Amino acid sequence: MTGGASTLGVRQLAKAAGGLVAGGVALWLVITTAGGIGDAASAVGRMRFGFVALAVAFAAARIALFGLQLLWLGRRTGPLKVRTSISLALMIYGFGAITPAAPAEGLALASRGLRERGRSTREARMIVGFSEWFSQRTFYGIAALDLILVVVLGHLPVSDSWPFVIVALVVLVALVGTAMAAHRPAAAVRAAKVLGALRIRRPQPPPEVRHQLAHEWHAAAMAIVGPPRHRVRLALVSALAVLADAATLWATCHAAGFHVHPELVLLARTVGTVVSWVPLLPGGLGLVEAAIPTVLHRFGAPLDDALAATLVYRAAGTLLPALAGALVIGATRASRLRQLRLGPHSPPSP
Repeated sequence: MTGGASTLGVRQLAKAAGGLVAGGVALWLVITTAGGIGDAASAVGRMRFGFVALAVAFAAARIALFGLQLLWLGRRTGPLKVRTSISLALMIYGFGAITPAAPAEGLALASRGLRERGRSTREARMIVGFSEWFSQRTFYGIAALDLILVVVLGHLPVSDSWPFVIVALVVLVALVGTAMAAHRPAAAVRAAKVLGALRIRRPQPPPEVRHQLAHEWHAAAMAIVGPPRHRVRLALVSALAVLADAATLWATCHAAGFHVHPELVLLARTVGTVVSWVPLLPGGLGLVEAAIPTVLHRFGAPLDDALAATLVYRAAGTLLPALAGALVIGATRASRLRQLRLGPHSPPSP
């Protein structure tokens, strides 16, 4: 290992340690405010099993929906089994959600799995990339609409919330505008020009070559996502996956014995998702467990019950899919090693 690589690794570990400390402090403050670990554990113990089971079902539905999305995207370039698409979803949205640079690691693992099933590097990257593209866009859209709804219904005062409402409206306009521009080759050409301008230290191909490459990339992208009706279907599946995750939290809230309006549960889930993006902090560990109970408590939930609901929500929606994803990755690697030992035979099943 070179000195530069060693220094980089130390820096990454230091950042991750700092993130974990920050998350741990935030979680400790919430636990202390809620009455301590004993009260939180007691609240978890009082939770109703039926709603906990429902939460697990919603979490499984979320993974299945992402698997369906990957199935539709992957079948545009060749055969793909439902079992394989679910495995890819667990890699990206299960195991990939708890890695330090999420979701990059999960996307890379899923891309490799697709290449092993006959996809080219560009096709594999496009399939997993567009899955994340639709996932992120629907998250932003639903979050923006939900925030506006929360303010309109009077849960938050307009006098304090109007800047966030303006941001939500800007997000919705941007989503509509980019969706309208995405199907036009000219948009890919303009994006190529912008990206080319950013690559200052690397030699640039002639403009006509960049223009041709942009057109080829756009044609390949449109072949993956399909016609407009197919894109609408992909967006709807992503939206249902976002709502299924919010429904997981809604079920754990009921399991803990309190009721919060669905739009407020969705707002709490949005805040939790945003804080989970803290760099090098796996899955936002600690910060999410602190942020969601705080939002739920703001809207009337007892803090110890809100913390219990959040802990079970994280176990059902994050830890269980991550464990399943890790098992899938382990099984895949074991199968690959077994094939290497036995020598080349038939190619992997689609």
